[in-house]
Amino acid sequence: MNLASGNGGTSARNPIYIDRLERKYLIGIREDEMAGLWRDLKGFLEPHGLAPVQDITLVGSVYFDNKDYDLLRCILLIRRCHILVRLRAYESYGQSPEPISEYWIEVKNRNRDHRRKRRFRIKRATLRPFLDGDDVMERVLDDNREEADARAIGNLYAETRETFFTWGLKPCLLVTYKRVAFQNGGERLSVDWDIQYYPVTEDVYSYDTWKYPVEPPAGKAKQIILEFKYPHGTLPEWIEGLQRRYPIWESNYVKPVEGMGFLFEGPLSSHEEAGSFLRMIRAYTEDWKLALEKHE
Repeated sequence: MNLASGNGGTSARNPIYIDRLERKYLIGIREDEMAGLWRDLKGFLEPHGLAPVQDITLVGSVYFDNKDYDLLRCILLIRRCHILVRLRAYESYGQSPEPISEYWIEVKNRNRDHRRKRRFRIKRATLRPFLDGDDVMERVLDDNREEADARAIGNLYAETRETFFTWGLKPCLLVTYKRVAFQNGGERLSVDWDIQYYPVTEDVYSYDTWKYPVEPPAGKAKQIILEFKYPHGTLPEWIEGLQRRYPIWESNYVKPVEGMGFLFEGPLSSHEEAGSFLRMIRAYTEDWKLALEKHE
């Protein structure tokens, strides 16, 4: 299964409801050591049934919030329970960019280690009318006919549309990063690096590609992120072997939290609550930043 294609497409039969447990880890290596890590992980994970599922993919995610940044506020105040709303596109790394033709609109809920993600595919030509409030259900149903039955897609479309307009959501942050992943029937391990953060407005919908934004990033993450997703139960024993093999440690890391910190330090510094948000973000990120400094 190859999730990356030049036009940002994904393979058929991608689940629209994903219900699973998730753990995040920071890896204490440099980005120039990623090639060696990928080769070593391939050998380590193969006996446990996890095989590479894609080439290096450039993932682009636009995160949405309202003018008061209430979704961010929920993350910072409630910590392990929150909601993320994002628009995601996949592009192939190492190839000339082609115009993005389709996206995934995703609503992701977290309750401690449990994640529930709802998503549907949307074509580029349909995206702007949907976000402007037009009823494009028939087009969405047609674009997702291979993913689930019409009733499930219709309910998901209605719920997501309600979320956007109840909260008054607008795009605020673009996060781009490189990803490799390994997977078996129920488990998935991915590694993300070269994580960059950009302020965006509704102009982001007109970008043909998110591989090469015109403006420089507001900030860049220092860390490399390992995510392990599994359906239920306890962590497999091989995770302990992975922790003995590499300098990794579990973290509460959330990409848009770090990204919004860069935005409030820079392009959003004049926001009336910038100082308050920065204090909360620094408190939220203190533990994993201290751990990262110890391993530098």
